[in-house]
Amino acid sequence: MEVSYNVRYQKSNFSSKVLIDKEGEIIIYGKGFRLKGKGAQDKGELINFSEIKEFYFNDDKILFITFNKEKYSISDSGTLFDQMLIDIYKARNEFLMDALFMKGGKLRAEYEGDYQRLSKFGKLISKGDAKLRLYERSLIVVPETSDAFSIHYDFVNYHEFDEMEYNLKIVMDDGTNMFFSGLGNDFEFFQEKMNELLGGMYETLVNDILKRAFPEFHAATLLKLGYKMKGGKAVSLKDLQKMDKDLAVAVDKFIFEDEKFAENVKPLRELTNEHEIFYGIARDDAVKGSYIRWVMFAVPSKNIVGFSILPRWQEGGAKDQNHQHEMYFFKIIMEQGNAAEKTEDKIREVDEALVTLNFTKDPCYKDKRELRHSPYQYAIRKLPFLRILRKSYVGKISSSDKNEWKTKLDEIFKNAMLPSE
Repeated sequence: MEVSYNVRYQKSNFSSKVLIDKEGEIIIYGKGFRLKGKGAQDKGELINFSEIKEFYFNDDKILFITFNKEKYSISDSGTLFDQMLIDIYKARNEFLMDALFMKGGKLRAEYEGDYQRLSKFGKLISKGDAKLRLYERSLIVVPETSDAFSIHYDFVNYHEFDEMEYNLKIVMDDGTNMFFSGLGNDFEFFQEKMNELLGGMYETLVNDILKRAFPEFHAATLLKLGYKMKGGKAVSLKDLQKMDKDLAVAVDKFIFEDEKFAENVKPLRELTNEHEIFYGIARDDAVKGSYIRWVMFAVPSKNIVGFSILPRWQEGGAKDQNHQHEMYFFKIIMEQGNAAEKTEDKIREVDEALVTLNFTKDPCYKDKRELRHSPYQYAIRKLPFLRILRKSYVGKISSSDKNEWKTKLDEIFKNAMLPSE
């Protein structure tokens, strides 16, 4: 894709001092655009979408601010403004879908319809018409003149099709409400495909992983676990006990089969109850026939949540012998408040970060300079749950020595304390 429009563009610094004011053109590429003045000698400026922090438009003017705090405005495109805006958003949304890890698996279908997105408090976030792209693990909403966003099936708490009103309601784990309508004759096809994809999420986990790991349990019991653990989401020990007490014991044993690691985390177990320890199991797309296991402890009394991704388990019972146990710790609240009231939000942040980024740990804690050339560069700046998680990072423990582990854990607790404590 490469199209151009005649425009006037202006560049100013953070103090609103105008640095450039030119008549010229905008040339739109796949991952950004070039602003240049008239004349063959003017090479202009190449702006990558990854450099843009804020992007919006008013009337017949496009405005954006870069992460370097430079301000730009694009205007005077005449009657072609609407088409220019569509072309910019088309390119920008393709970039966002990749940079923010919206695509889950292969594209399975695409429809056109209307959407409405409301916060958990009922406040309108956005609405309009859009393309609805159904992937194996996510639905991406692609409006014509606003930013695309995705619905990860793993974080769908509830969905309901209204066959009288021809619409779909989705409630996310965080309380966000989505409504989809205006599909016309495609409504039944959309309904069938959505039900197939949403149902297939946990059936894959059950058939590919849980039946192999826990063959002694009935399929109906494993389906309950698979539904709760979609995509490898954390499930509390209490929820496991409600499903089946024997399954809870088996999962705990499966996670803590390394006796040394189990011994090291005893101080955490002693501070938690069955509502505050969580387990996750997911398919590992990096190595065929293997899966990921992870554990998380929430300790509101110490204002801390910690998780560890355990050695990869492969088909046939083989284990990753080179894996080193590491646990990463994050503050539940940063400044003030009751940690117990915010624990659920912090657990959701960890869940979303790990599941969305396929259990890659680096973007959860590493300095942004270390991730400068990584595929996570834009995500760590723009994904809200990842930004908050990174800001709350306290430290990690990687030692295998029991005494050293306990010493470092005490340091973590001390660093996680609020200033008033």
